[in-house]
Amino acid sequence: ENKIHLVRFVDAFMFSPHSQHLPLKSFSINCRSQQWDAKTDRFTFDKWIEAAKLRRVLRIYLYLLDVPLSPTIFCFKTLVSLTLVKIQPDTLFDSSVDLPSLKSLCLNDVRFHHIDHFMKLLSGCPVLERLSTMFVKVNDRATAKGYFKPLSKLIIAGIVLFEVPFKAVYNVQHLNVSGLGHDLISKETNSFYKDFPVFENLTVLNLCWSNNTQIHDWDELVKMLQNCPKLQSLYIIKAKSAPTKEDWKYPYHVPQCLLSHLITCNIRDYEAIEADFRFATYILQNARYLQVMTIYHPVALKSTESVHFLDDLLSCSRTSPACKLFFFKT
Repeated sequence: ENKIHLVRFVDAFMFSPHSQHLPLKSFSINCRSQQWDAKTDRFTFDKWIEAAKLRRVLRIYLYLLDVPLSPTIFCFKTLVSLTLVKIQPDTLFDSSVDLPSLKSLCLNDVRFHHIDHFMKLLSGCPVLERLSTMFVKVNDRATAKGYFKPLSKLIIAGIVLFEVPFKAVYNVQHLNVSGLGHDLISKETNSFYKDFPVFENLTVLNLCWSNNTQIHDWDELVKMLQNCPKLQSLYIIKAKSAPTKEDWKYPYHVPQCLLSHLITCNIRDYEAIEADFRFATYILQNARYLQVMTIYHPVALKSTESVHFLDDLLSCSRTSPACKLFFFKT
């Protein structure tokens, strides 16, 4: 009964002759009840969205608890902000994507039929500035076959590894990446997602390793830094339970960002082991303009850790005379 009243209320608002000619700034549906039926109620949501489209809506927020959604949501001339939560869009195989005004896209727990469909969505957002993805799933994760346009206007992106390929967000200034530390079985699919392009404009990089990290390898991070020439701030969250590659050695080459731009470096879940100590000293001894390095480490040391890998950091030489080193116990 509550659902019937809600549908009638929204219908009265969206289809009223007195309001249909008035522009609509925002349209939000937050349906978390199991009363909604995926087969029958999807048409109710579709007609509301079409009505919002006619009223030139600017912002849409949809939480539909796995109710399928017509792909016409992705053809919206006026839309500036789109947030989709727990949604399964219908196949985009025969559908176009046209979001010429969209500047902000947030996808949380959204499932696509194929990776090509997700890439088609991204390619249809030519002026996108903010992208956030979490738990984006695809039924077929085979490597995308079609061409997709990198997001050349993107400024800020928060993505999970194996959801968005790095080359799609090459132009960002601020990048958050979570779920690091593991690989897929297919080398081709790994390469599609993990090939790290040159991030010419990147100034802030946040990296978070997942709890199921196979092994933490500092070499992987240094390779990323090689492709971030203007990086100013680096934030690292290691996986607490994952082993760290022990035989890490200082690289022969120093990334350009360390020589010219890096001013802040934070390492969370630092372990008092030789590999972590080597990486921290590598930053301290090569980052010429570093102002602050902050180390967060657990109060209780593991049997594999040694306190001198904490104490020795304090006396480590620093190439930047302005650098301050802080320790915090977590």
